[in-house]
Amino acid sequence: MKKPSTLLRSLSTRLSARLAPSPAVAPWPPVRSAYDRWLAAELDELRADPIAPCTSAAWLGRAIGLAAAAQRRLVASATPAPPAGIDRKTIDECVEDTAELLDACAGLRNRLDLIRSYASSMRIALHWLEGRGGGATARRRAAAAFAECEAVERRCGAELAKCGSNLRKLGERALHARHPSGGRAQCEESLAGARATALLAVGALGVALAFRSRRAVPGIAHAGGGKGGAVPWECALQEVQKHVKDEYERRRKEGVPCMAELDAAAADGRTVKSALTTGGRHLSETAVAAAKRRCDELEDKVSVLEETIGELHRELISVRMVLLEWSQSARGHEVLRL
Repeated sequence: MKKPSTLLRSLSTRLSARLAPSPAVAPWPPVRSAYDRWLAAELDELRADPIAPCTSAAWLGRAIGLAAAAQRRLVASATPAPPAGIDRKTIDECVEDTAELLDACAGLRNRLDLIRSYASSMRIALHWLEGRGGGATARRRAAAAFAECEAVERRCGAELAKCGSNLRKLGERALHARHPSGGRAQCEESLAGARATALLAVGALGVALAFRSRRAVPGIAHAGGGKGGAVPWECALQEVQKHVKDEYERRRKEGVPCMAELDAAAADGRTVKSALTTGGRHLSETAVAAAKRRCDELEDKVSVLEETIGELHRELISVRMVLLEWSQSARGHEVLRL
């Protein structure tokens, strides 16, 4: 029989082992990073904006602005050498993704130029019809300008198909890679957030600038399609993506542009053009004036979007420079290990 002192020591040891926290058990509730709190809050505001719906140019501008801010935070927090949790393969993939996003931004700039030329051609058509009594020469010149508008619509559709395909591939590559514990290393969080927000903004704007979109909004593909193991900002991102995709899909099925300002200008232009095809008998000054106001509004929105896309483009260049430095540093470490 064991001595009482021996029994007490044995009991104390077993009890301490049971009460000691297991290193494999994650804390609950999970500890959220400052980055997670910031990005989740921004995405929640973006999704629930009561003033600017996701079909408005104002919302699209906000989404692009958030993407630019995410790139700035990544650059500001970057170290000269790649963090220990990011390997060379991940860095090289991010370099490729950033190049794709830069190409997409350049494509969006071209698309905005096309939309501007669309508004310009429509304004020329309206000019010939405004206060000219519907003469044959004026109607003929207006019809030629409207034909240029139709050509722009076709070009926008062709460019969207190419751009959308590239962004969709990027989203498929950007599956959220997780560690066995189900989380993501802290050093990867800003990289993932920067890439995800840029893809959301660029993808949404690309579809929004089409007159008749045939593609859904590209986005980050999530392993398993659910929210299991996702951090709050990832859940918020999924909610925003779903909200945008649902609304844009509804408008796509209706056969109208996803961006409200483009839809309004195109609709008023069609009204004037329809009256023109009947010889101008039903053409009213009110319809012409309304279409002209829509053109002015569309051009103003295009100018703002050009500025925000330019800002995102500059921030993506900065991110790419950081990633290239990391890639070079990672290659140097590999050579030293050999």
